[in-house]
Amino acid sequence: VHRSPHAQIDFPPLLGEKTAFDDVDNVQILDFNRDWAMEGMKELAAELGGEMWMCFPDRKELELAREEWPGAAYAAATLTTLEDAAEVLSGGSEQAWGASFARTAEGLFGTSNLGSAPDMADAPSPAVVFAVQPGEGGPLEDWLNLEKCQPSDGLLVSLNGAFDKLRGGYYPRILFPKLAECVDRFVGEAEALLVLRSVADKGRAGWLWRVYPEPWQLFAQGKEACVQIGEFESRPAYNDCVAMLLKAPPVA
Repeated sequence: VHRSPHAQIDFPPLLGEKTAFDDVDNVQILDFNRDWAMEGMKELAAELGGEMWMCFPDRKELELAREEWPGAAYAAATLTTLEDAAEVLSGGSEQAWGASFARTAEGLFGTSNLGSAPDMADAPSPAVVFAVQPGEGGPLEDWLNLEKCQPSDGLLVSLNGAFDKLRGGYYPRILFPKLAECVDRFVGEAEALLVLRSVADKGRAGWLWRVYPEPWQLFAQGKEACVQIGEFESRPAYNDCVAMLLKAPPVA
């Protein structure tokens, strides 16, 4: 069993399919992350059954997952959303402004534009909660709900949740104090199961890579080759990676 109750998988979506010069919208990224999660977690879902909770950013994405990936192999897991899972696991959820009104309508009339509510009444307690693209491209409340989805006796895994953006202070603490507290308390403690992050400056390019439980590794990227130039027991700061990359000999 993994030693941390919260872990992350983070890599550039559409790597190898799109370049930095291509137009990429959030719909394409959502589609990629949804498909990667459904296909990549199929064996674990078959092993854990309903104890594997797959949490999507919203109910529309949940409906698309069911439509695009039919069949018993993909339905073995409990398919839900971050917000609905937070309601079950923590007794409440954070709601964006528009979603709050939609939830009120759902309570009054039994329906809303949120989409159909997942049936969680008979869902077993999760051994693994797998969150698909929490926060990135969606409301900030997704990250707050992610923390509420941590199972009491299990593992929470986030797929491409833009944790580097949060750790780097993209959202000013003075404007987003609740989110900043969540980052301090929760995001910073996430263990890296698999992380691939690009490093680039002054025409030089490289990659920071880690797969659990191996050390962190820094690679310099050339046109035809990729060479390891550093290894670390703990995650190095991005600026330290850039400095090491610039000092390294060019790679062909």
